[in-house]
Amino acid sequence: MEKKDYIGIGIIGCGTISDIYLTNFTQHYHNVKIIACADMFLEKAEAAKEKFKLAKACTVDELLKDPDVELVVNLTIPAAHYEINMKALKAGKHVYCEKPLALNVEEAEATVKLAEQKGLMACSAPDTFLGAGIQTCRKLIDAGKIGRPVGFTANLVCPGHELWHDAPEFYYKQGGGPMWDMGPYYITALVSLLGPVKRVSCMAKISRSEREIHGKPIKVEVPTHYAGLMEFENGAVGNINMSFDVWDSQLPCMEIYGTTGMLTVPDPNLFGGSVKFFDGSRLSDIVQAVEGTAFARLVTMVTKTPECRTEVPLAFPADEDPRCNMRGLGVSDMAGALIAGRDSRLSGELSEHVVEVLAGLDRAAKEGAAVEMKTSCRRPEPMAEGKALWQVD
Repeated sequence: MEKKDYIGIGIIGCGTISDIYLTNFTQHYHNVKIIACADMFLEKAEAAKEKFKLAKACTVDELLKDPDVELVVNLTIPAAHYEINMKALKAGKHVYCEKPLALNVEEAEATVKLAEQKGLMACSAPDTFLGAGIQTCRKLIDAGKIGRPVGFTANLVCPGHELWHDAPEFYYKQGGGPMWDMGPYYITALVSLLGPVKRVSCMAKISRSEREIHGKPIKVEVPTHYAGLMEFENGAVGNINMSFDVWDSQLPCMEIYGTTGMLTVPDPNLFGGSVKFFDGSRLSDIVQAVEGTAFARLVTMVTKTPECRTEVPLAFPADEDPRCNMRGLGVSDMAGALIAGRDSRLSGELSEHVVEVLAGLDRAAKEGAAVEMKTSCRRPEPMAEGKALWQVD
């Protein structure tokens, strides 16, 4: 039998997020072929079929029965992730799910267990950590550029999605909120850079019991402001702030601190961005060379820091637009893994671990005590250096 150079995929969920996936699958990722798209509202699937000139629009059950669909890309709302993931796995399909894999640890564990029993892949977004920005940081950390990682800060703070989003109600209901919405990007990036999480602590609150959405008040059901602490198995400790209650901030998206330097990490919600390295060893040499008083050395340390900070060229060919949206890169990596017979960089154990961290932060906030992680995972393998990320083996 002739070996295929692509994997047949089926898209379930033709809402807003599907547009970028369908654009990239049809224009950039050539190791996947869209066999069919489906939605609980068939008219949405039909619209996607017409817009992207797809072969078939159908119901979810019809898609799952199609033998040419090998991998299901689940783009439904988070509340439906578990149900669709399990249906797809029971139908013998590999699964790539939008984040998060599930809304609790038990459902994430059941999903991963069923996939293992059936010899299938099942994992979830985000795949942004596979982009040139985070991958360049991974390369620098692995090479010992900042010494041993000892700490970090990770921050997503904004005034809330009702200022710009067409239908933001979900973000204030169960399954929403800043941690479950944006936390997966930051936590997945941190696990890729530092390894698995050991334990977490957190304080969280609902800052306003009601939000005004298009002139109408809605009840807020989930915390909108989180201040968390995380300890990793490698000993690194740091803070994670996720909020829909902050009007403005100068906090960095992410920084990683090491014994000999630090990295400014680009936005984990993006695939590219600026990577900056601060050389602590160079600053130490400059300060120690100063003759005179301790105050003179202090002034030198404060004023010479710009000389120790440099922007690092990205280690991977990247799109010129730093905001280039490469979503679907994880699906393409899964397809490459299935074709080549290798492990996918995204994995069930990674997705399950991220869900446990998210749930652990919520639990820690409710119980007022640190929560130990029961799961762990391997750090995802780094991307092949020097290869254009639009093209995945």
